[in-house]
Amino acid sequence: MNKSTKMKILFFCLIPVGIIILVFSIRLVKKTFYGKIILEIAFTQKKAGFELKKEGNYSIWHKGQQWRKAPLDKFKPEITRESTGSKIVLSTLLLRPNQNNGKNARMELFRFTAPPGRYMLELKPGSSISAPEDVLISQLPARLVDPDKYFIQVRESQPAIMVLVSITVVVLASIFIIGGLVLGLLADQIFIN
Repeated sequence: MNKSTKMKILFFCLIPVGIIILVFSIRLVKKTFYGKIILEIAFTQKKAGFELKKEGNYSIWHKGQQWRKAPLDKFKPEITRESTGSKIVLSTLLLRPNQNNGKNARMELFRFTAPPGRYMLELKPGSSISAPEDVLISQLPARLVDPDKYFIQVRESQPAIMVLVSITVVVLASIFIIGGLVLGLLADQIFIN
């Protein structure tokens, strides 16, 4: 067996390895977008209690009609642990994960970690977005979302680093698949005896 044939086999072997890595990484990415819903309330409700069964990472999402302006500059969620009265620290990601199905859209607003227990979610006056985001949203010519069709969710999530890792692994898997195919097809020209 000559060198180009060995290299062709090696490069073509990268394709199934890339596919396996891609399936694994897509499962990781799905955990970011499709975590179990712990609580969903209508925006008009403003306050609701919920229980966390285990310590972990959670996120607050908003969901509403696609192509409508959400009132993100009108409220700021606040989570209080009922047993101690302490506030849970909410943090944001630089890039906010979002998902849509053509009719409705949802976007992550905040992340938090919390131990098991009972909690209260309140939508207090304030803003859930940064000043640059506020300027951008105010320039959009879309109508405001119908408050009865606008919801706030608390979902199970995963650590923020896992989002970055899973996206990096998707890119790596794509490189394996495409690179294995291209280099496998070109192996005869690259490794001429």
